[in-house]
Amino acid sequence: MKTPSVERKASNVLLREWCAAVTGDVLSVGSSQDGDKEGRSYRDYFTNAVSYRTSDVAPGAEAVIDVRATGLPDACYDAVFCCGVLEHVDDCHAAVRELFRILKPGGWLLVGVPFMQGIHRAPMDFWRFTEFGLRWLLKAFQEIDVRAIGDVKAPLCYWARARKA
Repeated sequence: MKTPSVERKASNVLLREWCAAVTGDVLSVGSSQDGDKEGRSYRDYFTNAVSYRTSDVAPGAEAVIDVRATGLPDACYDAVFCCGVLEHVDDCHAAVRELFRILKPGGWLLVGVPFMQGIHRAPMDFWRFTEFGLRWLLKAFQEIDVRAIGDVKAPLCYWARARKA
C-alpha cells in the first residue's frame, strides 16, 4: 500500500471524529472500494451507526445507484457519506438535492470535495470546489461546518458536515 499523504491522514482524523458521532442508518455514496488509504474501511469510522450501506454508480457496492436520482424513498437515511464523488457528477446540484431528499430530518451529510487535486478518472472529472461554492451548494442545510485540508489558501480538499433541518 502506498504511504498516505499528510492531507489524507488529516482528512481521516477529521472523519473519524465526525463519523463516530453519527447514529442510525448510513448510506455511503460512491463507495465501492470504501477504503481510507490507510488500510481501513470508512465503514469502520461509523462506530455508532446501526447500519452502513455502500453504493456506487457501477457494480461492486451493495447498491447500484445514480446519486442524481437514487430511486430511494424520501427521508430514508440518518446520514449520507459522500467522499470524492461530486466532482465526477455532471449535475452536482441535482446530486445534492437528491441527498437532501433521502436524508431524514436532523440527518447529516458528510461530504468531501477537491480543490487543488489533479485531474483523475478523466473524462468524468468535472468540478473543483471552493469553500464558498461548497457552502452555496449546501445552502438548503443548516449547521454547515466546512474544513479545509492542507494549506488554508490552497487546500487539497474541503470536508463539510451539514445537517438537514
